[in-house]
Amino acid sequence: MEIVPLGLDHEAALRDFLADFAASGEARIPAFFGDPGQSHAEVVETFARQSRGEGLEEGWVPATTLFLVDGGRILGVANLRHRLTDDLRRFGGHVGYSVRPSERNKGHATRLLEGVKAYARANLKIGRLLVTCDPANATSARVIEKCGGVLEDESLYEPAGHLVRRYWIAF
Repeated sequence: MEIVPLGLDHEAALRDFLADFAASGEARIPAFFGDPGQSHAEVVETFARQSRGEGLEEGWVPATTLFLVDGGRILGVANLRHRLTDDLRRFGGHVGYSVRPSERNKGHATRLLEGVKAYARANLKIGRLLVTCDPANATSARVIEKCGGVLEDESLYEPAGHLVRRYWIAF
């Protein structure tokens, strides 16, 4: 298994990954900000530009999108924000991640988050990561805690109207 940026050679794997979410009825894929109207090459270039901080939407920060790939099959995706805004400090954190529905509960989220930690440390010189989750998402909380997350607080994020758990992972 490897954690890599999306490449041109991942076109069929990405189609299969997205189809897995569609088949399970999940219209929204956390951490995947690809535009369905773009060609695969355009999605690859968009992710590369976002990582360089180019062409960002208002309020967005540079972010690297990474994929957990095993044998040419995409198992998960993570979006690593390079810095935090006030809103990201309260709600989104540095990292969002998702594992394809057919591959959940197999340890892939932990592998993905551990890989993102290593990438952040080696490539972005980030000393600690803020990772958030919904208080009702016990699975995500366990993954964050397995990866060294220490709960800072649980607070109401007013714009979304719900509680969020905020964890720091130091390395």
